[in-house]
Amino acid sequence: MSVEQTPALAQEWQKVLEKTVGIIHEDAVKKWIAPMIPVSLEKKELILAVDTIFNKQYIEQRYLVLFGDAVQQALGVGYTFKIIVDPTIAAPKKNAPVKKEPPTEKMVAEAQEEYHVPAQGSLPLAPESAPAAAPDDPTSLNPKYTFDAFVMGRSNQFSYSMAKAVADAPGLPSHNPLFIYGGVGLGKTHLMHAVGHKILADHPEKRVLYIASMDFTNEFIRSIREKSMDAFREKYYNIDMLLIDDIQFFAGQEQTQTEFFQTFNKLRDSGRQIILTSDRQPQDVKDLEDRLISRFAGGAVVDIQPPEFETRVAILQKKAQTEEVDIPEDVVTYIASRVDSNIRELEGALTRLIKYASMMRMPIDETTCIAALGNYLHGEKGRRITMEMIERIVCTHFKVTSEDIRSTRRSNDIAYPRQIAMYLCHELTDVSWPTIGGFFNKDHSTVIHAHKKIQNLTESDGATKALIESLTIQIKGI
Repeated sequence: MSVEQTPALAQEWQKVLEKTVGIIHEDAVKKWIAPMIPVSLEKKELILAVDTIFNKQYIEQRYLVLFGDAVQQALGVGYTFKIIVDPTIAAPKKNAPVKKEPPTEKMVAEAQEEYHVPAQGSLPLAPESAPAAAPDDPTSLNPKYTFDAFVMGRSNQFSYSMAKAVADAPGLPSHNPLFIYGGVGLGKTHLMHAVGHKILADHPEKRVLYIASMDFTNEFIRSIREKSMDAFREKYYNIDMLLIDDIQFFAGQEQTQTEFFQTFNKLRDSGRQIILTSDRQPQDVKDLEDRLISRFAGGAVVDIQPPEFETRVAILQKKAQTEEVDIPEDVVTYIASRVDSNIRELEGALTRLIKYASMMRMPIDETTCIAALGNYLHGEKGRRITMEMIERIVCTHFKVTSEDIRSTRRSNDIAYPRQIAMYLCHELTDVSWPTIGGFFNKDHSTVIHAHKKIQNLTESDGATKALIESLTIQIKGI
């Protein structure tokens, strides 16, 4: 598909990107959002193209809600976006043919017929100790993600303590791997990078490697196609610490899982630390091999919850200190009481306020805050409603956990809260059926069925109607 951008479309896309930087981390915007190609903007829908299904899945599962906010802030309320896959938009390398098809697991399997993946017992032995990293050897660690920059509260205290324990004594069987799970923007990646920084500060000769799961898969597939698997394995077998983000994207990638299983065993068996993050605990990752689930759950599994009010205040104060801006206490309280979904959105709100006040040459007070964040915060009190927020309130009411509600259990004590949550997600957000389904680990038809069932109950059962009204009030913060 040949895409010719009109000046108007390019201008609108630039507006979206500018808004996105204030909501999603700049590094993520550069790597995942900015490379998308705007195709069209019609009937309040922005069509964007990416070159592989991997990139489409990664963006939709990790940045769907946050990027959707940016689109609405830039283009207006009611605007949505859709991502399509077009392999022809990938920029060709010099002196290399353009690849017309994105890599798939089928291609991996076909390639491996030519380059055999050895059995567990036949893998070459790793050296006794990994060779020292060169001083300029990149680790891909974010310099901002350190323990000193992390704000600890009740919601993340255990995960923080465990990460510190790993940094002080890496490789112990009791916490190898360290598996950190939780919602988007809660600090999982921050803690992972903080461990890496601490290790390198204490042991500069160590080799620490951070990589997103999607990048691992793409590198693995490329190595097979280029017949460079020896170099791929040498790279991963000769590191001292491996940090892999968003491990849930290994789901369904059978060949990738097989290769990672070998890598995991090689590192762990030789006492080298592995840290993994995910949006759910190991047993809740669909289409993940049982042997990997067992390995992941065999170390320390910790979760991070959305920050409570006191922690949100501390996060905003820390951000203001970093930006060297004085923020009045009432403004901090105003934002902290209305943005309660995750740290990324919390910091994004403050960044937006600071930029707005600077551009408009206005003082940072509650009046400016309301003007700057009016479209950023939704709901009666300016609170933006998210699926995470709805799930949390429903779980609290029914005294069940997020893991329960996203599980495959069908008993009524779990199924009914799940259906209530799905119904409210559809009623109180602009999120699509498939996206709601993905959030709860179900397909879109299950969500439609749940919505219809609860809708019927609200018309025939007074208790359900009253419950929906009560939960809606809590969610909107009325």
